[in-house]
Amino acid sequence: MHLIKVNAINSTNSFVRELFREKAELPMTCVVAKKQLQGRGQRGTIWDAEEGKNLTFSVFFPRPGVAPASQFLISATVAVSLIRSLEKFDLPRLKVKWPNDILSANRKVAGILIENILSEGKIAGSVIGIGLNVNQEEFPELPQAGSMKMMTGQEQDLDLDLVLETILKDLEQVLENFSERQSGAILKTYEKCLFRRTIPSTFQLPSGQLFTGIIHGVTAQGKLLVRDEDEKIREFDLKEVSLRY
Repeated sequence: MHLIKVNAINSTNSFVRELFREKAELPMTCVVAKKQLQGRGQRGTIWDAEEGKNLTFSVFFPRPGVAPASQFLISATVAVSLIRSLEKFDLPRLKVKWPNDILSANRKVAGILIENILSEGKIAGSVIGIGLNVNQEEFPELPQAGSMKMMTGQEQDLDLDLVLETILKDLEQVLENFSERQSGAILKTYEKCLFRRTIPSTFQLPSGQLFTGIIHGVTAQGKLLVRDEDEKIREFDLKEVSLRY
């Protein structure tokens, strides 16, 4: 995998998309930034990381070979790969909070934002953005956030280069072997990692209404399957429901 290191840019995802515009045959490439000025998260949120303490990077995955309708398979694959990488650093109780936040002992340590580039009805490339809290120890406005250093209880800072190298090695391997034909296995593995799966939880609808349900799984399109109090399986898209614990 090609590795490009930059100091301060608006967004690594935007930087990678610009690279693709300039070079249509861009190989698998990672852009890592010391500081992102306009880092983005899911649902239009901002990913704000303390400079020099964390990792913010994007990986370009060329021609993933998956139909646009099944692009969630890429997200599921990346989330599971990241969990497997973090397990090597002994983070406790790693889970995926649907759709792709990574939690350790109920604290968010990483977020994933994937933007697919479409051409002639196909995915020409996927831009996989990852923000990972590594050595930051204070999150004054984010009480449910955490970092690798906090969750492992280490006194010394973790080596950012080692963490990045571990993640990219694992990610490159799974992306090289990625196939839509393995959708069943991908979703099954992802579902095993889901936060609060099979546990009664409280959900909130956009209207503010709360209801109790149990996460049952996900569809190939990434919709969350929830069994409600009437034993009915309901499907929810990203902006249609939020997990309130």
